[in-house]
Amino acid sequence: MSSRINITRREFQDSYRRHYKMYKETTGNSKSRRLLLFYSVECGLKSLLMKDLGNNTYEEFLECCGSEKRELTGHNISAMLKKLNPHSSYYLRNIHLKRGGYAPPEKFNELWRYGAEPEDGDEEEKAEKTLARIAEWIHTKL
Repeated sequence: MSSRINITRREFQDSYRRHYKMYKETTGNSKSRRLLLFYSVECGLKSLLMKDLGNNTYEEFLECCGSEKRELTGHNISAMLKKLNPHSSYYLRNIHLKRGGYAPPEKFNELWRYGAEPEDGDEEEKAEKTLARIAEWIHTKL
């Protein structure tokens, strides 16, 4: 039995649209909004990768990723974006944490899901703006 749900490319695409719409329409807790944006971008990028590779299901996608499998099938938005658009000007930086350490872009979902405090709130705002620009770019590609 597989440990992952076999999502279709269309379901990833629909999730991108649904999460991004909710992000744009929601006010209130910025961490929750950013979490929606993060997952929107992740779903959109996975849908685009599957489209480029000719995959219709997540199982097909997992089979053809090769050595990049871990980066492309997890939460590594930077790796997915690099694969889709190697000359991209979208760059996500680590967010430094108040209690030490940092959250790399592939851990932004944990940062916002669990509510860790950043050292500098501007880093979160910059990450959010970059993710929103990526979400708009995805919209032009789907």
